[in-house]
Amino acid sequence: AHMPQVKRSLALIYAVNPFGADHQSSEHDTMYNPRNYNGNEEWPGYKVFLNQIGLNKPQPNKVLNAEKVEFALTTEYTYSAMDTISVCQFVYGPGWQLYGPQDMVDVFNAATGWGWTVADMQEVGKRRLNLMRAFNAREGLTRDQDTLPKKVFTHALKGGRSDGIKLDEAEFQNGLDMYYEQAGWDAATGTPTRASLEEAGLAWVADDMGL
Repeated sequence: AHMPQVKRSLALIYAVNPFGADHQSSEHDTMYNPRNYNGNEEWPGYKVFLNQIGLNKPQPNKVLNAEKVEFALTTEYTYSAMDTISVCQFVYGPGWQLYGPQDMVDVFNAATGWGWTVADMQEVGKRRLNLMRAFNAREGLTRDQDTLPKKVFTHALKGGRSDGIKLDEAEFQNGLDMYYEQAGWDAATGTPTRASLEEAGLAWVADDMGL
């Protein structure tokens, strides 16, 4: 159901996610394809919710271009924030069929008395992601570990609608480059830069790492 050969943004997230491959650490490509993004006469589509986090350039499922990488990283920030404030993704709605980012912020503000915006929520998710990546870097993990099993590049899927599909390794590596650039991480090591850590309010982490 969530094969990286078919859902290219998940291939990326499976590789870079700080605590291992997880299909619930970002949204899935099918949410951003033009048909599901735009909806129809009976259903408004996902654009209502995705626009709240600045995503308005829908892409086909089986591409890994700059727009798809932006989708992966931006929704990864959202899911990171959901983990931070202990929102159950299955009750909340993994595909945002029930509620969107603004709804989550409204409920959070009602519970805490704070005045968060969706942008604030995204920054919290970004901060958590950078902190986890910095921890991994301190423990010796690098870009070399941001990879997938070789078989997803060499063996095509068999049977059904995905028959014959495999992941192109050059496309995947290019996707990694774009992901690191958009995240503000070093392309050679996959480590957050000092600038990105400072931007996330984590200057003390950069100091600890000697950046």
